[in-house]
Amino acid sequence: MSKYNIDLEKLKSLNGLIGKKNEMSVLKDFPDKEITNSIKEDLISDGILNSDGSLKKEIEASMNVLANPYGIVKYIFTGGVGIYEHSISYDQSFKKNVQLILTPESIVIDDELHTENIVQIMESFVGKSNLKSLNITYKLKPAEALVVAAMLDMERKSSLRAFVDEVVYSHNSYNANVIWRIVNSTNPSIQWFVYLVNEVIGEHEPLTQNQVQEAINQLLDKGIVTKNGDQYLLSDEFSMLSNRMIIIDNVVSILTYKFANTQVISSGFTCIQAGVHDLLLLDYDGSDIRFNTITSNRLIDYVKQVLESERYFNNIKAV
Repeated sequence: MSKYNIDLEKLKSLNGLIGKKNEMSVLKDFPDKEITNSIKEDLISDGILNSDGSLKKEIEASMNVLANPYGIVKYIFTGGVGIYEHSISYDQSFKKNVQLILTPESIVIDDELHTENIVQIMESFVGKSNLKSLNITYKLKPAEALVVAAMLDMERKSSLRAFVDEVVYSHNSYNANVIWRIVNSTNPSIQWFVYLVNEVIGEHEPLTQNQVQEAINQLLDKGIVTKNGDQYLLSDEFSMLSNRMIIIDNVVSILTYKFANTQVISSGFTCIQAGVHDLLLLDYDGSDIRFNTITSNRLIDYVKQVLESERYFNNIKAV
């Protein structure tokens, strides 16, 4: 077993000693840097480099898996504690795997997978419960999802204002122009549903006013939005969702990638959490986004399924 705690500057230097990296490699997220004498001496002292400056055999094997994996699982936790990223890179046999753990303080490379540790970390972030406050399950087109996200964000702001001003919260309505403006002008923060939906889609393409109106009309047909004159309101269940998720505590993203016939196939989902009973899963299949409230125990079960690496990767198919 090899486990190394490395700071960012040392990892950049190690990156420079490694050859070609495939497009999935987690090492591509870090720049290459020419190694200096002082860092070389540190890495020799750390047992990572030989005295001639070459990679030691055991660390070289691990770095090769990180550089050219067959499959990758990434767990990304974003919240009040900053960003914690835990990736597992696999070779094609699934007999060799290497973890790279990125925290605000350090980077850890470990070639022994302890699945129970990952589950424990997840439980520490999200808690454990079989209860959920709401039961929402919808499939939405991207434009529909962005309109719902914009209306949720506006309702959340109204709830906060009512709390601060010590007045009774009232269910609000919005015209199409206001919804269009919020869809296209949201700040990049995990506190805003519009930003998170755009991140899940993977694009930040602005919507035209006509696209927003068309999405509103489709949401009217689905009963997610109701109309009051030229104003639009969220349904009672989505209004309740906005009040249950006023402040986002955690955002958990689980992403997987593998090679199949020289093509990279990806899968995964994002889960937004405001409390142990308030989690909204966003799952995008390239066409529709699923909005699904789930329990924290169900989220942990999903993590366990992904950790059954070989079976899970075999089930990932190209769309």
